[in-house]
Amino acid sequence: MTFHHLLFIAFLVLATVGTPLQSAEEPSPKELPIGLTGEEMTRLHEIGVNHINTAPPPGPVRACAEWERSSGVIIRYPLGIPVSLVAEMSEDVMITTIVASTTIRTQAINTYTAGGVNMANTEFLIATTDSYWTRDYGPWFVFNGNGDLGIVDHVYNRPRPNDDLIPSKLGTFWSLPVYGMNLTHTGGNHMCDGLMRSMSSELVYDENPTLTEHQVDSIMMVFLGNEYAVQDYTETSGIHHIDCWAKFLNPTTILIKDVATSDPDHVRYDQRADSLARMISAWGRPYTIVRVFCPAGAAYTNSLILNDKVLVPTIGSTYDTTAIRIYREAMPGYEVLGFSGSWLDDDAIHCRAMGAIDRYMLYLEHTPLQTTGDTLNGYPVSVKIVAHSGADLIADSLKVFYQTRSTYQSVSLNPTAVADSFIAIIPAQSAGTDVSYYIQAADESGRVETHPLIGSAWAHTFKINHPPEVTSPSAYSSWTESDFHYLPTVIDPDDTLLTLSYEDVPGWLQRIDDSLVGTTPDSAVAASFQVIASDPFSSDTQTVTIAVYVCGDANADGNLNVADAVFLISYVFKAGMAPSPVETGDANNDGNINVGDAIYIINYVFRGGPAPVCPSF
Repeated sequence: MTFHHLLFIAFLVLATVGTPLQSAEEPSPKELPIGLTGEEMTRLHEIGVNHINTAPPPGPVRACAEWERSSGVIIRYPLGIPVSLVAEMSEDVMITTIVASTTIRTQAINTYTAGGVNMANTEFLIATTDSYWTRDYGPWFVFNGNGDLGIVDHVYNRPRPNDDLIPSKLGTFWSLPVYGMNLTHTGGNHMCDGLMRSMSSELVYDENPTLTEHQVDSIMMVFLGNEYAVQDYTETSGIHHIDCWAKFLNPTTILIKDVATSDPDHVRYDQRADSLARMISAWGRPYTIVRVFCPAGAAYTNSLILNDKVLVPTIGSTYDTTAIRIYREAMPGYEVLGFSGSWLDDDAIHCRAMGAIDRYMLYLEHTPLQTTGDTLNGYPVSVKIVAHSGADLIADSLKVFYQTRSTYQSVSLNPTAVADSFIAIIPAQSAGTDVSYYIQAADESGRVETHPLIGSAWAHTFKINHPPEVTSPSAYSSWTESDFHYLPTVIDPDDTLLTLSYEDVPGWLQRIDDSLVGTTPDSAVAASFQVIASDPFSSDTQTVTIAVYVCGDANADGNLNVADAVFLISYVFKAGMAPSPVETGDANNDGNINVGDAIYIINYVFRGGPAPVCPSF
């Protein structure tokens, strides 16, 4: 056992000594804490002694995200949550309560009935448990390669053999296959996006000291189908579960705990938020990070997403209102509800209740469209639709609803040559248009689903990009041996990230930052280059010309001599051709072209007078 592992165990013991019990609805004095007791510290060798290892699920495996359709919730009685929360959840889903005996079941029924629980949505598994942290020892739901729901059973990281057996007992209770994963873990230290990515704290590595990090990651891949993004420890004490400080709200949004600047973990929370914001999500864009301030005793990230509801632990503080608002703003369309209880800052609703995935779910998988610069072609919306019930899809229900202004319109989804794959085309839109859309499907089992699950309230959005436009002049004039500086003016209404590049630049110019600078040649020349202004979606190219003239070269033959004086005299007195450009004739730079300029040139050519100094262009 490593020193780091021993240090972690010490943290757990310190975190649980003297933990108060706060409510009659909460555990009796015989209840075990969420961390290890001193007595359990002497029995660490018993962790996983009754665990049954099996082969992994047949692939490809997909682990389910918390926000996917759930048909139930797993809790244990005596409760660790208020009955009012049980009643709320029973409005929509089956409450599977684990009880130790028929006597305890009767007590639970009486408590539920008195508390307003919908008893039609209750069922009871009679099984002995050691604690009520169903999240930590409960099942992890996956769909195997045959499209069937199954349970992945990890080794529970406590010497609590009864708790460790619950996943297999639930598998028997629900007639689901159970896949025994030989990895010591805990549900509170695992969050998953449903799209092949899991996150945990490095606790998982420390709890498996006989395995390399690569071996741990490989086990997660074969049992869950997930790449593993393991995070450094964020908290200096406590149980080090990721759900104590972070939560996936959807595949590209993560809620992260914030604390007072005086908190010893403040810097670490900020660092973790920054590092996650730089990671690319399964939807191909950086994670959006939402912060929620948690005063002492608050565990606002330890909420439960249950279909279209978010159940948030509250502590009777003014910060509760802010936390609820943050959830509502971050998850529009969801019903966000607060519940008080015997919560701790590392133990609340998410630790004590676990959603049970709908084994017959109608599953929609789609990567949302991103900003595009295309205004000519329609926008393909590709979606995978799997009816895990085996029921037929209802063809005329398969639609994409899109909105550009006030009302939604729809286009039909059509099957492709790939099984379970469908596509619809949103018509092309003009630059600057914002498009919102969501996908709908239904099957003969009666299930109707949208993507995202909440539908239009949190619809996917993408923008038709305004291309950048180079608006500065495309033609410039300059005198020989003069300083030249070029920086284009670019308009981009979207104010997106802009880059400038140049092509075919004359050798006498060099790039400094975004500008071209240099000294013009000592002879007349016509030069050109291209400037390209690009944003991530489109670009604009402009060819820029530079005409370099000799001052006083009125006849434009590239030389300064008496012929230019004669040309000017012809222009002034005989209505001859004008100099081109006219500025070349104003050799004495007095603002006029007259005989004085011819005399100035003759004086320069034959008598060594001052060189012509023409006006600026």
